[in-house]
Amino acid sequence: MEHSARKKLEAMAKTPEALNRTVEYVAEHLRLFVKPQDRVLICLTRKEPDQIGGIFRAAVERVGAEPVLWGPDLRWKTLLRLAFSTRARVIVGPPLVILGLSKLAKSTGTPLNIRQVVTAGYPCMDWMIEDIIRGLDCDTWGCFDPGDGAIVGGFSCGKSLGVHLRQDLYSLELTDETDGVGRTVLRSVEDPQAYLYTGERGRLDKTPCPCGRESARLVDIYPEDSLASDVRDLTAQLHSWSSILDCRVAKGQYGLEMELVVFPGEKLPQLPTVAKRVIRPWDPERDIPFHLVPDWENLA
Repeated sequence: MEHSARKKLEAMAKTPEALNRTVEYVAEHLRLFVKPQDRVLICLTRKEPDQIGGIFRAAVERVGAEPVLWGPDLRWKTLLRLAFSTRARVIVGPPLVILGLSKLAKSTGTPLNIRQVVTAGYPCMDWMIEDIIRGLDCDTWGCFDPGDGAIVGGFSCGKSLGVHLRQDLYSLELTDETDGVGRTVLRSVEDPQAYLYTGERGRLDKTPCPCGRESARLVDIYPEDSLASDVRDLTAQLHSWSSILDCRVAKGQYGLEMELVVFPGEKLPQLPTVAKRVIRPWDPERDIPFHLVPDWENLA
């Protein structure tokens, strides 16, 4: 039942009319801060027209700006070089990728022209957004795009953390709540039998938003596969350090395992005792963001 409901919702979002409406919805928000002729760096690997990268590319073109695509070389060094050489003023991408880029720019002394950031992809915790703002001295916006496909469920207003739901098309429910945090379920307003469990958890902030909208905002979004609080908290602690470019933590057979990619010579946090730990300097010729690596193949 759940699988067919998801397929139905995805099929509805992929019709030519629906895709055009979604591109216009994204373009409408981009027009608030993207100027014609701006270069917009898009760090989303799914680039087909019915995927989130393709939707942003079309929306950027619709507002008269120039999309700059990252890839197929997904190394950190390539991203830094692209951001610098194009003097992109706007960047779109997963929060951890943009956060890593800001650390890399600081560590290498590379000046970037980025002033507007759109986060798309997960996890998207509030602390990540705050660190991106500090690192790049920028304004941030958020796009709710469960599944990286054609479904765009909401966009932020630029006045607060979190995203406002796209209420003309979708409703949002939280299930299995604990302390206000629950599994997010996106449902079609037109056909309530079309819905999806997004694979993320989050909470609804119902306090008044400075933008004046009365709708609740979805905040602190993270994947369900990182529910173990010790893993999640340790990962957040490590990512918050400017000396750590990237990290990953997981529970192995004998306990926690971690791998850190660090900037040599910079202070590291006090690390807990774990079953397996790798700490190595950033290798420009090798390293790509960990969340783009499907397994722990680099852990040595």
